[in-house]
Amino acid sequence: MSWLRRSAVPAIVVLVLTGLIAHGTNAATGDPVHYMMIARSAAFDHDLDLANDYADPDNILSLEPEQHALPGRDGALRPVHDIGLPVVLAPAFGMAYRLAIRTQSLPDSWRKRIKLSPFIALRQFVSLIVIAITAWLAVLFLKASRLLTGQRAWMSAWALVWTLSPPILTHGYVFFTEVPTALLVLLCYLRRDDVMRARWFVRGGILGALAGFLVLLHARNIGLVLGLTALTLWRVRREPRRLSGYAAGLMVMVALKVFQNLLFWGTWLTTPHERPGEWTGLFQTLNEMVLRCGAMMFDGAHGLLLSAPIYLLAPAAFVVLWRQSAPAARELLLLIGAYLFFILLPVTNAHGWHGGWAPAARFIVPIAPLLALPIGLLVANRRARWPLGAIVVIQILISQYLWAHPMWSWNGGEEPSAWLERFVGTRWASIVPIWPITHPFDSTSWIAFAAGAVVVFGVTVVLLRTIASTRADQLQPSA
Repeated sequence: MSWLRRSAVPAIVVLVLTGLIAHGTNAATGDPVHYMMIARSAAFDHDLDLANDYADPDNILSLEPEQHALPGRDGALRPVHDIGLPVVLAPAFGMAYRLAIRTQSLPDSWRKRIKLSPFIALRQFVSLIVIAITAWLAVLFLKASRLLTGQRAWMSAWALVWTLSPPILTHGYVFFTEVPTALLVLLCYLRRDDVMRARWFVRGGILGALAGFLVLLHARNIGLVLGLTALTLWRVRREPRRLSGYAAGLMVMVALKVFQNLLFWGTWLTTPHERPGEWTGLFQTLNEMVLRCGAMMFDGAHGLLLSAPIYLLAPAAFVVLWRQSAPAARELLLLIGAYLFFILLPVTNAHGWHGGWAPAARFIVPIAPLLALPIGLLVANRRARWPLGAIVVIQILISQYLWAHPMWSWNGGEEPSAWLERFVGTRWASIVPIWPITHPFDSTSWIAFAAGAVVVFGVTVVLLRTIASTRADQLQPSA
């Protein structure tokens, strides 16, 4: 029966998310469908010239390139998006595409009854691929939670609550790079000691390649790459020769990224999409970084906490973790801070603090497991059960609503949250502040930021006053 217990979490995740895609979704609009176009070219043409793919009248993905593909250095139509995800998943996408075409052989009456077209079939098959990745992420999160807390009780339940809540729930079926990034970050975190084990060159090389691949998934992951590299440097500080394997794997991926840029655009680092922002002075830059952080947490449409209040538990959880194992807390905070720095800094992120037409907190997904891991300490602490339980119940109600209405989890411009507007009405939903995607921020943004900070501080104080400290020897910070 042990195999049954081990498979319970991924099986439930697959079942729930498969039920979600039985509803209408926006999983093949915006960026995802253009990622699919890249995968189609890689799978069938074995190149990344998208001109024939967008022009093919028989292509299931019938759409215009708009600004998602532009003429490159050699005149070929090149994707502006990072190619790591669609290239790696090209074989699976190719199978999904062929299966989608074969649905045309089904009886017309049956296809009309269930509103099935080749495009809808492709969307569903691709969603199943991403759901499998999300289930794998849930398994790794469960393993990491048990290692970090030293507890087994309640960790399966916590892994399910976390995975089946936004932003994982709302991104866990969409062909975005964010959930695969979260999976890869957590995998690298769990394997961070490989450079100090037997066969350290090979293990370190694999770890370095996995870390470097993050930047091929998306350029905004550069902070995660630097954070993971810093952790590796610290581990090998007394035996620097052990860095050679990690460095070799990392440099291979960096070289591939540079080669791709030179091939497509004739530049070393920048692309039409990945370009530096404007420097507006130190004070203005710091001001925008603080308010971008506030927006990512508290914004009514694209903020994290409105749809995922379980992350209100994270500050108190990190305090508890710091008291019990400061090195473990520092490692997680280093990775989180390194990632956020490049997102919040206008010079390195000219696009603002959210990903446009997408479910809320898209940019938070890559570090969502790192933010949530210490919360397992609160879950395992009996005295934290009543405040934690209240927040978890609220989270389950929100998650169930968004599961039943996944189309309402998507938001576009600077408008109230779509799901909240339908749940409580436009008048009440409009009370929640909306931040502009880029500067200038105004005094209202600062007031909203202060109000949100007070709420987070209050929840943190209540939790810290009700919990009992866990013995330090219960924590296992290393995987």
